[in-house]
Amino acid sequence: MDGWALAIPVVGLAIVAVAIYTIWRIIKSKKSGFPLADERTAKISGKAFQAGFLIGAYYLIALNFYNIISIEFLHGEPLESMPVINSALIIMGLTVIVLMAYLARKENA
Repeated sequence: MDGWALAIPVVGLAIVAVAIYTIWRIIKSKKSGFPLADERTAKISGKAFQAGFLIGAYYLIALNFYNIISIEFLHGEPLESMPVINSALIIMGLTVIVLMAYLARKENA
């Protein structure tokens, strides 16, 4: 059995589950009268997403230099695009998640 035959439905279900949770959270927040985002949350999100973007960009630059050195000097094979894209997205996403959790717990974010 091909690995994609299982991976594609699992990813699809994960996307649907996240969408349902997000919509449920928005409805719950509107009913309770609390805003979805205040100034502190916007500031935390901005810092986290900025750091995630920069870390992802530096990671891609490092992979580019690795690729150049590997091909030009070591006569190796170039990196394939899918592992590079997937790893960059994972690193950027995890950075944002971790920083948002850290900054939300920090008193003076």
